[in-house]
Amino acid sequence: MLNESLKKLSELDVFCLIVFKTLYENGHANSTAIELQVSAPKISRCLTLLRTTFNDELFYRRLQGLKPTPLAELLYDPICDFYHAVTHIEQVAFDETESKLTSTLNIAVTQGIMRSLAIAISSHDQQEVIGKIRLQSWEANSAESIHNGELDFGIGFDISHTTELEYELLGTLESVYLAAKEQHPIWQNIPNITLEHIAIHPFLYLESKGFNDKIDPLEMYCRNAQIELESVEKVTSREAWFCHLMTMGSLAFLPAVEADECNHIPSLRTEALPREQVALLHGDMLSPKYYLIEKELKNRRYTQERRTLVVELVQGLLQSN
Repeated sequence: MLNESLKKLSELDVFCLIVFKTLYENGHANSTAIELQVSAPKISRCLTLLRTTFNDELFYRRLQGLKPTPLAELLYDPICDFYHAVTHIEQVAFDETESKLTSTLNIAVTQGIMRSLAIAISSHDQQEVIGKIRLQSWEANSAESIHNGELDFGIGFDISHTTELEYELLGTLESVYLAAKEQHPIWQNIPNITLEHIAIHPFLYLESKGFNDKIDPLEMYCRNAQIELESVEKVTSREAWFCHLMTMGSLAFLPAVEADECNHIPSLRTEALPREQVALLHGDMLSPKYYLIEKELKNRRYTQERRTLVVELVQGLLQSN
């Protein structure tokens, strides 16, 4: 016999939970209606039912869109799990057959976590399930390659092609590390390195489409704070990034998960940027958000199980400190 809480949940249909997931990810009711191909009033009715069921506002209206409440943040992961279970049922029950599945997954990955993801995949304890995976860096044409079937999916920042592809937020990096050669004078400021200390040295960043391809967060911070930035350059490969640090006396940021690997490179040093400086750097809007970018379910050539394993690996990397 169902208890009262389960009775209330059972009155929600699957579509309401899909509305919750989509609203959480894009923050706008109108774009949710467009994405789900329904009317705006239907989205409003679903949101009202969700609020009644969970006895919570769930989303507050802000200038930037709808902001989730603390309860909505807690609900997001289990609702995503439920959504994936439903899509897997659809996959099994209707038109997905083994003949459509690919033996090798081709995935485009932002270079910031590409090496760490490769290591995580190689050491995974379910190799027979995860199978062979070919990684390549996320480029300007990667979304088109996913749409054309040349890539299976991508992990990156660029969600500008959402009319053709689906996307799912995987996480955000909260920790940032600073990298420079071991002899760099910046290390004299440890443990109180500030963005102002960094700005007086040449700065380098690895370009990532959808994140810093137009302007890097440090440039934006210095512009808003009226701080003169010594110089800034960008590169498009991790190899060029390393060489620049070694030969040009520059500084660069990198994610925590890559810092561990870089610490094994002779002459290169990394240190965590103080959290208050990370908050200044990213503000409310500039923290890098990693997305899973893929085709709609009926056109995917991989199992839900393989997809889940890769997603869990990426989320584990993003939670590294």
